[in-house]
Amino acid sequence: MLPYLDALLAALAARDTSEIDRLLAHPLARILSPDALADTTAERRAAGTGAPSVTPLRLLQLRYRTAQLLSDRVVADSPEPADPADHRRHAPQAPVWSDRRSAVRRQMELPLSA
Repeated sequence: MLPYLDALLAALAARDTSEIDRLLAHPLARILSPDALADTTAERRAAGTGAPSVTPLRLLQLRYRTAQLLSDRVVADSPEPADPADHRRHAPQAPVWSDRRSAVRRQMELPLSA
């Protein structure tokens, strides 16, 4: 999903109407929230007419939330220490967001063409 959202945001930034249309025809476009889809179609119309561009905030928020959910899932799937006492001794008090991310990045690759 992240590669799809990145490609859609890149096409919107480049104001490439043919690429935007191709990505909106992709099956993953059905997963877009109504707000994100409205932002995307409004930006697509603005790109076609040469009107000033606005930032597709809802689409950016969807991309951010998706990245957060994927990083939380990776952290939740990481193995726990075998000894609970060892876990209490070495557990950080307040991990920052970047500390929660796994060193090994697992990402599902999806084709962008239907």
